[in-house]
Amino acid sequence: MNSTPRHVRGWVFALLLALGACASPKISMEGSFPIPLVNQYPVTVGWVLDEELLAFTHSEKVDRGSEWVIKIGTVQQAMFDSLSKGMFKSHVFLKEEKAEPPVTVIFVPSIEELQFSTPAQTRSKYFEVWIKYKFKLLNADGSLRGEFPLTAYGKAHTQNYSLNTTTSALEEATNAACRDAMAFFALQFRTLPPVKTWLDEEGLGG
Repeated sequence: MNSTPRHVRGWVFALLLALGACASPKISMEGSFPIPLVNQYPVTVGWVLDEELLAFTHSEKVDRGSEWVIKIGTVQQAMFDSLSKGMFKSHVFLKEEKAEPPVTVIFVPSIEELQFSTPAQTRSKYFEVWIKYKFKLLNADGSLRGEFPLTAYGKAHTQNYSLNTTTSALEEATNAACRDAMAFFALQFRTLPPVKTWLDEEGLGG
């Protein structure tokens, strides 16, 4: 039989709830991404994902001072691997910004900014995430062909994550933003100025 007085047990329970409410939400992204169903380019490309990208973490104090942390760098290789499997005949991940044939060009992505909003901030029932990427397009010898930006957006409704609204909904919104980045890259690829020039040189424009 529990000898702890009822009023003490109630106080402890309330304290635990308060501590839970003040805990800093931390999201460490993981998982896989769907391979896009698009017309594949018959080329081999390289990717350079540097340590800054693979370790990218966004932290921000919101909602009365609690710190929110999103570790999004952990899924960048999985994301670009799935994207490349759908878009190109083959691809390789490189340690440096230079490659041997059959690699024809190299992509070097970086995350310039990540923003998010909570339902409390927007007075809605959605978590929202924006990710701003920048891509360098290099020749195989490492010389720069050009750069282009990519902005992605994702959101998630809190009612779909009743067991853990804070972390699960924010994680899904971040996942949605990553999928949006893949879709933008795949659908807008041939219209991006430095990419279009390269495709024309390869006889793949149009």
